[in-house]
Amino acid sequence: MKLIHCSDIHLDAAMSSLKDEKKAEERRSEILLTFVRMVRYAAKNDIKAILIVGDLFDSIRINPTTLDIVEKCIIGNPGIDFYYTAGNHEKEAFFSALEDIPRNLKTFDRTTTYRYDEGITISSVSDPSELDLLPADFNIVLYHGTIRPNDWANKNIDYLALGHYHSLKEGSLGSRGRFCYSGCLEGRGFDECGEKGFVRLHIENGILEPVFMQASKRTIHEISIDISEADGTGDADSLISAEIGKRAIAADDLIKIVLTGTAKNEINTGFLTKKYEEDFYAVNIVDDTSAAVIEDSAAEYDISLKGEFIRLVMEKDWTEDEKKAVIEMGTAALGGKSIL
Repeated sequence: MKLIHCSDIHLDAAMSSLKDEKKAEERRSEILLTFVRMVRYAAKNDIKAILIVGDLFDSIRINPTTLDIVEKCIIGNPGIDFYYTAGNHEKEAFFSALEDIPRNLKTFDRTTTYRYDEGITISSVSDPSELDLLPADFNIVLYHGTIRPNDWANKNIDYLALGHYHSLKEGSLGSRGRFCYSGCLEGRGFDECGEKGFVRLHIENGILEPVFMQASKRTIHEISIDISEADGTGDADSLISAEIGKRAIAADDLIKIVLTGTAKNEINTGFLTKKYEEDFYAVNIVDDTSAAVIEDSAAEYDISLKGEFIRLVMEKDWTEDEKKAVIEMGTAALGGKSIL
């Protein structure tokens, strides 16, 4: 028996990390199309069931067009069972929005267990204490949320299909079975970097073969660059360009660039963002540097709040080490970073 495990698709998400509303709308459409492509893949590859483990939608307000397309995907593939458990974002909105529940859209209550001839069962619970699974069966359990693996061990679970965590993550459940977060189908923000997709499951003679399938149209890459040796924005630009050149990043992809190290001078991240947005779909530059103590002459021409703060510190009758510590904490706070 072949199945697909997916979760956290977040259809109709705001895509607030993209400042361009046209791109945000484009990404919403792309995420919906990725869902459609996944269903098409299932139809072409003899997939018996698709496990959707929560947060199919981003909120309880579902766009009518999105609802229509998702419903047509389900109704149009009667040979595939769609197992759906609501997540924390959409709650029960999907069921409420449908006039009729399609026959192949399988829902759960506290006691529902679906059984296949191969001895495979599919169930969903809100707490591991509710489980009562037969040891002779191959038992699949759906759960949306954060788990402690030990709470789910020794429950006769063979595969715990999880949602809520947006990256692929898996591990064992004691001596029997495994848990797996499939991650999301598409990265939505710059905190969802890396390959995204679904997990294809093949169960035969009680043996499970899971394979991660990359499905996203675009990938969000994260690059960390130490700019301690950079004298300014130009040097930082050269370091960024060199690092990007080492990687195979498509022009249609998104990049998160994290600047680290000790900054000698102010880095114009606004300029760098605009520059690299000409080469890639979207760019986010995060200044995670600590500021070096600078001379009065360097701060003299900085008209920012940061410059004023540094000048005030430099005027104090403190040691250089004390000035450096205060400036590092102060500039971190001005940048919205934790100083604890």
